[in-house]
Amino acid sequence: MRSSQLLCVGSGLTPRYRLNTLQALALPSGAYLQFRYLAELVSEQLKTRLEAGALDGISATLGHVDTTPEGRLPGGRCPIIPYRRATLVGSRKVGTVYILQFNLGKFEFSSSLDEFQQGLPSDVPHWTDEGKLAGLWCQELPQQSSSISQTDSLEVWQSIVKQLKSRRAFAEESYFCTIEGLFERNTKMKMAPVKGEYVLGADKEFELRIFHYDPDSDAHSGYKQTRWLRLTVAQPWIQLRTTPLIAIDSPYDLKSIQIGTGSTVLHQYSSLVLKDEATIESAGKDPKDDTLALFLPVKITGSVWRNAALALVLGFMLTMQQLVSLLSKPETHPAPIIVLLTVLLGMLTGVVAVFGLRRSV
Repeated sequence: MRSSQLLCVGSGLTPRYRLNTLQALALPSGAYLQFRYLAELVSEQLKTRLEAGALDGISATLGHVDTTPEGRLPGGRCPIIPYRRATLVGSRKVGTVYILQFNLGKFEFSSSLDEFQQGLPSDVPHWTDEGKLAGLWCQELPQQSSSISQTDSLEVWQSIVKQLKSRRAFAEESYFCTIEGLFERNTKMKMAPVKGEYVLGADKEFELRIFHYDPDSDAHSGYKQTRWLRLTVAQPWIQLRTTPLIAIDSPYDLKSIQIGTGSTVLHQYSSLVLKDEATIESAGKDPKDDTLALFLPVKITGSVWRNAALALVLGFMLTMQQLVSLLSKPETHPAPIIVLLTVLLGMLTGVVAVFGLRRSV
């Protein structure tokens, strides 16, 4: 029998686990994110089904578990902060590790963390009397907590990062960011990832909007050392139209980078990579292991009809040029087959010129 919902949490015990939380808060709905768990962290009731991929399509609550001594609850339980709803789209077992692929959905916010803890299963992460960390990081939830709400609201997202900021794993974060969306330029058309990747038309212009926020700030304070976000694109199918650097130089703001897609007949694949860089001096260098990095795959769909029309126009012009030259001589009476071959050759030349020789621009 399929469980109703999963609870999948990550801690701050390693930089990668902490970064998964930051990525889950920053990536747009529809993006994919991978979690991984050793077998001992997964409920026995889930192992066989996860290994067989039998739980694909099930909903999951993603959360951060605070394993620090100061965060410990009575009885040794570790508090969990939910932050995002997701759908499991793939799972497998590699050695003794379970790999889970999630399609990210709405943000999840608990207005009462105490009430949320009370509704959790008994075997959540906890500290034993011997001082050892135990419990399950991936298990079934008996039911949806009434204290949780789901939303796309960035105002609620701010409330979630405030909850996380109060925990040791995120206390030193100078800012949090999230991708508001990828919009077709000069429109309100928001592009949504499909099966984990953006699908963009060729020869179009887009604007990537990023919202950043410092939970420590208020209306009159909050200045910290400037940090930078750098967008890297896989050329030639995507080109930057503006600077790839975004300055995090205020406690809150909405920034954007403009990009364009190249001209192509066939489908092409590219990517957008957004990375945190501490200072302008380090821009261009590889970020540290504990800095934010977001990977967004992109599929560029070929502009077949546009190029077909261009091929017809070019073929027609080439054909007319040859026919005018052929028929302008009074003494020439070309056979119909010659005229037909001239037309076919002109149209074929137009097709080859457009579909065979087009390059990215």
